[in-house]
Amino acid sequence: MDKFAFIFHPHDVPSLGDWVLEEPNLKLKKRRTVERALRWLPPFRRDTVTGIKSLTGKEIEGEMILWSMVPEQILNMDSKFTVSKLIEAGKIAQDLGAKIVGLGAYAAWIGKKGVTLAKELDIPVTTGTSYTIVIVVDAMFEAAKSVGISVDKSRVAIIGATGTIGRVASQLIAQYVNQVNLVARNTYRLEQLSDIISDSNKTIATVKISTDIKDTLKNSDIIIIVTSTTTAIINLEDVQPGTVICDISLPHNVSKEDAQEREDILVMDGGVVLPPGNCDFHFNFGLAHGLAYACMAETMMLTLEGIFESYSIGGKITIKQVEKIDKIGKKHGFKLAAFKSFGHPVPQEKIEKIRKVVKNK
Repeated sequence: MDKFAFIFHPHDVPSLGDWVLEEPNLKLKKRRTVERALRWLPPFRRDTVTGIKSLTGKEIEGEMILWSMVPEQILNMDSKFTVSKLIEAGKIAQDLGAKIVGLGAYAAWIGKKGVTLAKELDIPVTTGTSYTIVIVVDAMFEAAKSVGISVDKSRVAIIGATGTIGRVASQLIAQYVNQVNLVARNTYRLEQLSDIISDSNKTIATVKISTDIKDTLKNSDIIIIVTSTTTAIINLEDVQPGTVICDISLPHNVSKEDAQEREDILVMDGGVVLPPGNCDFHFNFGLAHGLAYACMAETMMLTLEGIFESYSIGGKITIKQVEKIDKIGKKHGFKLAAFKSFGHPVPQEKIEKIRKVVKNK
């Protein structure tokens, strides 16, 4: 049976204690003390993923490798140190017999987005970015449909548009909507992306760029958030009633507390997938049983397809790659999961409330 591996890290100290290590008292200790300990805790195999069975009949399993660092550490500590920890985790995956290793969340951001790790290992690497783009776009269309937003008349904001995911997702979305609002910090890169989208003969949308999140939120029907920021940057007071927000950033850029106070908007988790078969991770990492993040799913589907070569690395993802992985996913039976908001199912009653808001706009 072919085997993959996946390197993941906790979103924060509470999630590490409650889910990954099953030590709920960890969150009661001083954060600085815990983070200091995590710095020296070596990566290790957390558990084996079983039950993945393709529509073709092929079965695979995987090894989940825990890299015990939280996002703030990964982004702010010496890069040589964090990359060395990532390489250590990769070599564990290799020693366990994996034929490919995937990178989750901030593990996919450092080391030149997988390139450095791929050079250090004898097995290929993927960040899962290509399939994440597929799922982000699919989720946007499904969510809009569920609340009655007409996609072809909609204004879609992409916060973090010039990043790897935002750049390609923007190009795809511009083929179906009325307006795309591109938001990022670098005006020059925004202008470059705007030109690429506008020059495509597949684009039907008007393209606008901005570095002002507040103003853009007020003038968008659908908002996709794909940043590398580790804190909540979206003020929901700036969001219009009837808006759909897809937040795939981990940690989330939308505050859970703020979202719970708004019954007139849909804030959904992005990038959540239902793999084929009866997928079992044998531990809790924040999703319901049987569900996986799209970056995990890409690693699984490459293994099922027998494509043992580095795929989504380096940050230069192409539309062709995205279309290819989409076909592979459909072939093997991967599906967009039911809507979740901060890990919990979205009640149908809330969907109906938002539909009424949209209808009366």
